[in-house]
Amino acid sequence: MTTALPDDQLFDLPTLPERLLSLADEFIGHNDAFAQDSAARMGAAELRERFPSARSLAERALEIRESVEHTLRPAPAVVDVSLELQQMAFLASGAADELLIALGLVQKGKAGAETHIQLAGALTALGAPASVDLAERLTAEMHRQRVPLSGELLQLSSADIAAMRAVARGKVHVTLMLGRQYITHEGGARLSINTVRALEAPSFLRRDGVQKESVPQRLRLTTAGIRALAGAFGRTPPPVSGPRSVPPLPQSTSVKRSR
Repeated sequence: MTTALPDDQLFDLPTLPERLLSLADEFIGHNDAFAQDSAARMGAAELRERFPSARSLAERALEIRESVEHTLRPAPAVVDVSLELQQMAFLASGAADELLIALGLVQKGKAGAETHIQLAGALTALGAPASVDLAERLTAEMHRQRVPLSGELLQLSSADIAAMRAVARGKVHVTLMLGRQYITHEGGARLSINTVRALEAPSFLRRDGVQKESVPQRLRLTTAGIRALAGAFGRTPPPVSGPRSVPPLPQSTSVKRSR
């Protein structure tokens, strides 16, 4: 039996767009952990740590998919979001299976683990930007269906929103060089350090790790940043993006399909 929440607690729950932005951040953390250890050096301990992380990504994607289908009326946009979340879960589950295969090979002292580890990394590589895209599209559909969205609408500039969107997609680093901080945007777009500092002041952004000379620091959204960006969606049109390619699943992957 489930117990209904009091009315004054309903809007404390994360909205669907916020949950998708949180999922994007989890993908960033998972993929960054892969980047820290090369496939050739990843041992049994690291593989045991990465496996549940990949499984968790799959479970979270399916949980959000179920919430989407229970919250919104059937519509083409809802069907598309639901299918893409199922696909995202399928890919993350495939990554977990590849890691499990690699773990078995490492424990038996057999060759071939590196290939499975590389495949696992490829399967989750696009998870963050895909989650952000889904959050924006879902917000537009929720507005169309007049589904209430909690959260305060903050006064964010277009530059603020663009910067936070890029951070949510896992594209931005800050690097200290010769005493000055430089922004690296993997998408090639210009991003001002002043904009980043302005977003760090209200704790919308955070930096991973300790600042060191010439070592890039990942920029990520805080919980407050996630809420602020989700609230901004729907007020600005999403960027136009081309067709998104999805890494193919390896034939050795066995994944349980959701029903």
